[in-house]
Amino acid sequence: MKNFIQHIIVIFLISFTLTVQSQSSITSDSIQSYIEKAEKLQEEYKYEQSLEIAQAALHYAQYNNDDKSLGYINNIIAKNYETSEDDNEARRYYRRALTYARSSKSEALETDLYNNLARVFTKHNLTRKQGVDYYKKSYEFAVRLKDTIRMIRPLLNLGEYYISRNDFDSSYEYLAPARKLIHQKSSNLDKTKLNSLLGKYFLSVREFIKSEEYTDKAISYAIGETKNKKNNDELISRYYEELASAYETKSGLYVKQDDYRKAYDYQKKQFQNILQANSHKKLKELRRANIKYEVDVFEKRAKKAESEKKESDSEVVKWRISIILGIILILISLAFLISAYKNNIQKKRLNNDLIDKNKELISAKETAEQVSTLKSQFISTVSHELRTPLYGVIGLTSLLMEDPDKKKTNEYLESLKFSGDYLLALINDVLQLSKIETNEVKLEKVSFDIRTLIEGIVNSLHTKQKSNNNTVHIDIDKKINTTLLGDSVRLSQILINLIGNALKFTKDGNIWVSVKCIDSKDDNYGLRFIVRDDGIGIPKNKQQTIFDNFAQVKNENQEYEGTGLGLAIVKKLIHLHDSEIHIKSKENKGSEFYFDLYYEKAVKEQEILLKTGENLSIGTSNFYVLIVDDNKINQIVTQNILKKKGYTCNIANNGMDAIKMLKNEKFDLVLMDINMPEMNGLEATKVVRTFNPNIPIIALTAVEEGEIRNQALSVGMNDVIIKPYDTQQFFQTIMRNISKVKMI
Repeated sequence: MKNFIQHIIVIFLISFTLTVQSQSSITSDSIQSYIEKAEKLQEEYKYEQSLEIAQAALHYAQYNNDDKSLGYINNIIAKNYETSEDDNEARRYYRRALTYARSSKSEALETDLYNNLARVFTKHNLTRKQGVDYYKKSYEFAVRLKDTIRMIRPLLNLGEYYISRNDFDSSYEYLAPARKLIHQKSSNLDKTKLNSLLGKYFLSVREFIKSEEYTDKAISYAIGETKNKKNNDELISRYYEELASAYETKSGLYVKQDDYRKAYDYQKKQFQNILQANSHKKLKELRRANIKYEVDVFEKRAKKAESEKKESDSEVVKWRISIILGIILILISLAFLISAYKNNIQKKRLNNDLIDKNKELISAKETAEQVSTLKSQFISTVSHELRTPLYGVIGLTSLLMEDPDKKKTNEYLESLKFSGDYLLALINDVLQLSKIETNEVKLEKVSFDIRTLIEGIVNSLHTKQKSNNNTVHIDIDKKINTTLLGDSVRLSQILINLIGNALKFTKDGNIWVSVKCIDSKDDNYGLRFIVRDDGIGIPKNKQQTIFDNFAQVKNENQEYEGTGLGLAIVKKLIHLHDSEIHIKSKENKGSEFYFDLYYEKAVKEQEILLKTGENLSIGTSNFYVLIVDDNKINQIVTQNILKKKGYTCNIANNGMDAIKMLKNEKFDLVLMDINMPEMNGLEATKVVRTFNPNIPIIALTAVEEGEIRNQALSVGMNDVIIKPYDTQQFFQTIMRNISKVKMI
């Protein structure tokens, strides 16, 4: 019986192993199938569908750690973005594909990617030099592979690039070796392109016979291929483009030989072939205007020549009829021509002035738009870069203040922390004002306790209260059920600024914070918030301007620090609630600010927790936490804060390291930074969710919450903590997310 059971177990293990191997094979086959399908859709101009298939393949390839497939998939995605003229995204995916190609040692793909990158970079003035370098790298890799086809491609592209820059000598340095590599079995497209470029080169050095010879060869190859029914639309389009380029060369050839009639005929053919190319390729923009203009120029020259010949014959006849009549007609004609010439010169001058003014206006408009965009980007970037070191300063200071052996330094550390908090408040003011002005602030609805919120604000301003020896009185109407539903964050910002101002401009006095119920319905409260002080007051002539940006109230004896943004932010935030702020004040008597807001009634948080089953007291604090952050100071601060609570920690320096550690170890929670090298927090979370859907992942970041929360939740993160943070709120967030998992 025992042997029978052992045989059964062995058979089961063998079957399980074969099943796993089969599934792995199916997954690998699926990736290749997705890649082929995405490429086919790309050839059929179905770019959105191709992108969707490629994204699915990307997901499977990341799960399998298949770097070679990841390289090909990112190349497909990049081509889709390049086709849709989104060059920034194209560059990003080509570079990512290049990284995977290198790691998988796919030299052929690496060669193609350098050529693709070069094509994107040479489109723009600022990156053309880098694009040329990529073409040269592509050629070097192709030589190493001894791949003739891949060698020809960058050589022709370099030749075409230098011809477009009118650097014909440099162009010939690449066309000459390309001519040696192209043979009878080479593709007709390469032969067409080479002959077309050689035609342009010899035209530039005035060897007209050679130029015509090579150009005619290019035309011959191209015409043959446009009639080949085996070619797809894209390939036929490229042949029509080469035909158009060759006819342009022929036209230029006859221009230099002063044969404008033939030049016009070939220019017309050039225009026709461009239209053919665009109709096959379905381009959104045609170059019709430019080419039609050039065609018209040559047509006018030809007509002008014929007209001048007729006029000349007419003048001879008239001269023979009557010399005197001819002289009179000539004088009249000369007078008319002089007058017309002067009028024409004046019209051209006015037209040129108008064109210049229009260009200046367009340039000024673009500059203004760029400045506005740069301003927003600058504020966001500076905010993030300053928040990160501030997190280290404030966090380390808090840790040092808790060390019993360092009591003598507490006074200095407290000042340092106050300075850090003050600088952070300034940054938040500037950022908040910018967001309100760009309509980025949206009101949210969350449950909060009005009494707890106001008491918390007063406690947070204890240092200011103590420094000026003030007393704060809180009075909340007993009619109000203190649990409300609304945007507690915006209300906090309003009250912090108003109470903070009252504390700053009052010395040895009192501040009253009152909340009165002015309206009560079934589901809503109308509340009046009043902040009153007995401080220095505000002069009558300043009461209308104190809500402007950077406005401050100053007296003769003292200047008060600050940016002057507090009341401007208060006014804008109250406007978001469709309300107004009012002021009553007399100099040396004090000031009163009041405003009305409406909030919905809400159940208390304890009741919510009972209904949802959440329990923050889960009996232990010995959790194993993974900290993912590339900043060493941030690692030290977070690690020590968690250790003081009895947590065990481990560190990952980037998203790639975090994925490896999560596959090999069991953690209770992940604190994930967003901006990191190699792989950022959002991308890392996507990968983690493919093999571990349950572990709580909390974004621990200095990026503004409004900017990152939706992105974080969409990729599978559970929550967001903004640095620097309140330690109590930090642990509440951690416990809330761990408790949810423990109850599953």
